[in-house]
Amino acid sequence: MIAILTPRKTKRFLLLPFLVFALTLLSVTSFGQSGVIKGKITNNLGEPVPGASVIVKGTKNGTSTDNNGDFSLSEPNTNAVLVVTSSGFEKQEFSLNGRTDVPITLAASSTSLEEVVVIGYGTANRRDLTGSIVKVSGKEVADKPNTNPIASLQSKVAGLSVVNNGTPGAAPDIRIRGTISIGSVSPLYVVDGIFNDNIDYLNPNDIESIEILKDPSSLAIFGVRGAAGVIAITTKRAKAGQVIINLNSAIGFKSLVDKIKFANAQQFKELYDEERANLGVTVPFNYTPWTANTDWIDAVTRRGFFNTNNLSVSGSTDRNKFSMGIGYTSDEGIIRHEKLEKIQFSLTDEFKLSNAFKVGFNFNGARTRAPFGAGNVLNDARKVIPIVSAGTKDVFTKNPYGLDSANYRLYYGLPSIQGSGVDNTLIRLENEWDKSMTIEYRTVASVFAEVSFLKNFN
Repeated sequence: MIAILTPRKTKRFLLLPFLVFALTLLSVTSFGQSGVIKGKITNNLGEPVPGASVIVKGTKNGTSTDNNGDFSLSEPNTNAVLVVTSSGFEKQEFSLNGRTDVPITLAASSTSLEEVVVIGYGTANRRDLTGSIVKVSGKEVADKPNTNPIASLQSKVAGLSVVNNGTPGAAPDIRIRGTISIGSVSPLYVVDGIFNDNIDYLNPNDIESIEILKDPSSLAIFGVRGAAGVIAITTKRAKAGQVIINLNSAIGFKSLVDKIKFANAQQFKELYDEERANLGVTVPFNYTPWTANTDWIDAVTRRGFFNTNNLSVSGSTDRNKFSMGIGYTSDEGIIRHEKLEKIQFSLTDEFKLSNAFKVGFNFNGARTRAPFGAGNVLNDARKVIPIVSAGTKDVFTKNPYGLDSANYRLYYGLPSIQGSGVDNTLIRLENEWDKSMTIEYRTVASVFAEVSFLKNFN
């Protein structure tokens, strides 16, 4: 039997291959897009939740959200269930039901009392600790014009005494809950698990958080080295799923405030003449060569300028987290010629070889050109009487390093009435500030490998 196709039926059969091709192309496209699951995690106020953990239920496949609460996860099964957890929020599960772009809202935990803090063994909720631990965000020190991060904690932490030094770059004097009677009085610094005596090399912009451990129960793991307290520092890591370039710069000045008031030249002469009269001296002192009216604190101080510049680059994929930072600081002190210059460099990388094994390294380096030692300049300057000029005068004298004589610009000496052991402070200041330089190179680095097994072990 032969079937004869009418013209209308013929057109229907001719369209059939095109429909099949279109459906095939659509299914292939859908299959190609189903391999990536994207979403945004927010709280009940619509604010993004950074650092939230997103794991496919029943597997080890997971990731975490970036600063904007966004995440991206490779998962071919569009009917999978996502398990989302974050500190301070209830653990929740979300079924994809064929979706590849899922907005997720987390509910605040009613049982979470305090944030997680870093201790010697790892991390723990603060409510589970019997010791006293204070956590400070890295933002508290990054926006302060201090070359030493701990100097920015002054008056911010109860039980932590920070006495800053006026010399640029000098480490502050730090005491945790007073001074101990035996051993070191300075706390132990632990930077990403490495013990340090100080953190002068660390860039404040590289700090994620600072924990101050004060009680014996929280110091047990550190032994006798933690007797004076421990300051644990965690540096920044790359955020998942994005490349971040951060540039910040600060400039400012500093000057001496609340200056001690001294007698001027006229007041000094009156007081000195009264003293001579009380001692029975009748011969008046000859003030003819001494006509100056000098404030010697002003003579040795100035307005100092500081400038800090920091550039950081970080990026992350599912397997690799990389970050790099470089900083330059120029800090002038209030004493003339006093200046600190510091260049800092940091580099970290973490590579996940598998879901259970990862390796990485941390590197921090600094080059510091320290200022000359001007610690006694202000104390010496306040002893010089105001009738002595802070300027110079032409003196025809022999060259101490040769045989010729010539006119030289020299600073004034002091009159006979000046006490012994007191010199013109400017003579030493101007002649010694550039005669010695202290340049320090310092590097602190570590490598690590981490294996995760069973459920709660690594």
